[in-house]
Amino acid sequence: MGETMENNSGNFIISLNSECPKELGELIEKSSEDIRKFDDTGFTLALQNGLENLRLEKSLTDVVLCVGTSVFSCHRVVLAAASNYFRAMFCNDLKEKYEEKIIIKGVDAETMEVILDYAYTSKMVITKQNVQKILEAASLFQFLRMVDACSSFLTEALHPENCVGILRLADAHCLDSLSLQVQNYIIQNFSQVVNHEEFLELPFDSLHYILRSDELYVTEESQVFETVINWVCYKQTERISFLPKILECVRLPLLDPWYIVGTVEANPMIRQCPDIFPLLQEARMYYLTGNEVSGKETQQEVWKYNSSINKWIQIEFLNMGRWRHKMAALCGKVYAIGGFDGNQRIYSVEAYDPFHNCWTEVDIFFAGGAMKALYSYSPLEDTWCLVTKFSHERASCGIAACCNKIFITGGRDERNEVIATVLCWNVDTEKLTEECVLPRGVSHHSSVTIRKSYTHIRRIVTGAVSV
Repeated sequence: MGETMENNSGNFIISLNSECPKELGELIEKSSEDIRKFDDTGFTLALQNGLENLRLEKSLTDVVLCVGTSVFSCHRVVLAAASNYFRAMFCNDLKEKYEEKIIIKGVDAETMEVILDYAYTSKMVITKQNVQKILEAASLFQFLRMVDACSSFLTEALHPENCVGILRLADAHCLDSLSLQVQNYIIQNFSQVVNHEEFLELPFDSLHYILRSDELYVTEESQVFETVINWVCYKQTERISFLPKILECVRLPLLDPWYIVGTVEANPMIRQCPDIFPLLQEARMYYLTGNEVSGKETQQEVWKYNSSINKWIQIEFLNMGRWRHKMAALCGKVYAIGGFDGNQRIYSVEAYDPFHNCWTEVDIFFAGGAMKALYSYSPLEDTWCLVTKFSHERASCGIAACCNKIFITGGRDERNEVIATVLCWNVDTEKLTEECVLPRGVSHHSSVTIRKSYTHIRRIVTGAVSV
């Protein structure tokens, strides 16, 4: 019959039969027993709307929150259910539990209205203008889902101009997840962020975490050193004691030797800080002896990668340990060319025979690593010949062959400045062209060709194992 009837006792009875409305019937889940489970998921929203209407009508409200000159009538039970802050206030034996009016400090009326709207409706509008105030209030009143929503908004709004301010806000409210995301953003956009004066406001812990990262995006290590000096000078009296610790984040051996002598060692703050001398000595030893930062001597080990089993396999040692050398494959052999043995430049070439697993020295001699020309070697004739000349000197560049072309990437010029251009020598047309410009200049790197289609470049960090 599907209709409502009133019995003699005055109670209302809802009779559900086969003729009941379809909408109501869909709310009944049948089981194999004579039991029907009623699950009205829409009732939650109806209850929420009902409570909001009661608040707007000021019906059954039992507490008034006073924010400045504004007052907000609310229900204690709603606030206590929505916030641990209000739960502690109203459920413990505090004086606010018995007061009809409660003064709220540390938040303005507009923000308080947003908080209460969310408590009753689960909705709010976040903008660039109000996100900081909402985050601070939500953190104060322990509306944790509001805090998460504000954190997500700020993450999407990160920009070099505002990221430091957002980081400080995250640290002030112990938002570890947001803080980590902002720090990683600064690491990836360091060159842009460091140009804003707000960067100098970073606390020591945050700066130390950023500068020590191996993923720090910089074109020159000198930029890291200058950042450290500028940060200390900004509040020198307070920060001079941090200088030895923060300077450990600068990879001094990656700096040009002349820069270390003329700029680093000449800096007055560094000259007056004996605790920094061991770092400078380590950099000097790196250049004088060729040792790695970790203290290991130049190695003779050689490893080859087997792609079929995805493993690196150690092969026969080089006859002479070397580093900063170049390698090339030609006519079934691998050549290790030039380099540095820790004391002096190496002018020899070793050839690896994979069939016999041995290295032999090839009688090839050439001078210098800074060249203004491209040369070709013929292993059959054992001779070098000039291929083409460059308009400018290039040293410490990367070279790889791809699609019958030779690509020369980056390097350093006559003034020891890093180069970002890529030169291409076309073997067929015998022409040298400037192919493109890299996103940033690179030097002391290697280039390899994978499956004759892509040239990859990887920066090698001194002291780290890189594959």
